[in-house]
Amino acid sequence: MLTEHSYPGGPVGAKRSHRQACLTFVIEGTYRERCGAKNVVCRPGALRFLPAGEVHENEFESRVRCLHVWIDPAVLDKLDSRSVIPRSPAEINGLSATWLANRLYAEFCREDSASGIAVEGLVLEILAEIARSESKPDPVVIPRWLKHATEIVESRFLERLSLSAIAAEVGVHYVHLSRQFHKYNRVTVGELIRKRRIQYASHLLAHSHTPLAEIALICGFSDQSHLSFLFKRYMGMSPSRFRGLAGHAGEEVTGSEGFPQLKMVAGSR
Repeated sequence: MLTEHSYPGGPVGAKRSHRQACLTFVIEGTYRERCGAKNVVCRPGALRFLPAGEVHENEFESRVRCLHVWIDPAVLDKLDSRSVIPRSPAEINGLSATWLANRLYAEFCREDSASGIAVEGLVLEILAEIARSESKPDPVVIPRWLKHATEIVESRFLERLSLSAIAAEVGVHYVHLSRQFHKYNRVTVGELIRKRRIQYASHLLAHSHTPLAEIALICGFSDQSHLSFLFKRYMGMSPSRFRGLAGHAGEEVTGSEGFPQLKMVAGSR
């Protein structure tokens, strides 16, 4: 079952768990999720997976809009006999996941005779991406200053960041930051900033009518042609084609019990 919900900003809610596994795509806004000892920040474009029965609590920093995919545990059990599926809380925030999630949202909004099988295929691909990321070897312990540097890039990638400024903020030399950042994150600072900007641009393309030239400036690119060149390199298609494939908007309706809710497509499969 797929549902889209809108949540007002507010303090941490009561701890809760769900009978079904839940895959969440953040469309708008930012929230924090506390799950055990882990505190995860979920920003627009992020995908978050929670197994059935996982106790968690959320804090919505602003108005948040999400697409939820509710999966019966029995379905995952059947899949597990043929492939590896996620069994623990996980988040994935990359260009491939963004593409799949936006296609999923487009199919959710389309609701034609083929949307059911398309949704099923996209959900399976997303689960595979999460399982693939979980199967990677456990990373070595990352220094606290490097975690801070990575958080700066992840949360402020739209700003004019520089190696020297980030290094000064975390208290290390910029050359040391550059080397260690690439060693632990497998990308340079500049590459991660560029990827997050492309990811944010794809989000604006899919969920707004903002002109391409304006999106380019919002996302820190020099002009529309610069955005188009890099977008095609990372996403494999032009921004206009991406918008045509993934850009759909739902109409909001009011749900019961004070929870704003968007349209729902059913279908336990």
